[in-house]
Amino acid sequence: MREIKMSMKQHMILGKDVRDAEARRDRWLSENPAFKILRVYRPRREPESWLTLLGGRNVPRVSIIVEYE
Repeated sequence: MREIKMSMKQHMILGKDVRDAEARRDRWLSENPAFKILRVYRPRREPESWLTLLGGRNVPRVSIIVEYE
């Protein structure tokens, strides 16, 4: 009997805010039409760090994870 292995991968998309992260997600999905998308998670706020405290407005604060094959 043959065993079929699924090779699921994840890609993390970072953005300054929810709108920026969703725009980057849409752009990434349109640039990679050959991937079979399994799941797209909701935008999630990244935990505070020194980079976010000192980095100003342009530091990514939101992430979206996309699972694909």
